[in-house]
Amino acid sequence: MMPGAVRIFFFIFAALILLAQIFPARTAIHRALICKRLEGHCEAECLTFEVKIGGCRAELTPFCCKNRKKH
Repeated sequence: MMPGAVRIFFFIFAALILLAQIFPARTAIHRALICKRLEGHCEAECLTFEVKIGGCRAELTPFCCKNRKKH
């Protein structure tokens, strides 16, 4: 291949990797919607007054948290 074509190939390859990192997978979006439906929110860690009700499976926000119900 020609040097210009190699540069373009690597540029496109790097752009695809960046796009894959920026946009979450469909399953992550689906899990976040399920978390919202359960009246929860996706966080890196649940607070002390919250309970973990599931997982969002995203890198930065792996837990689905919800406020504890008072009895």
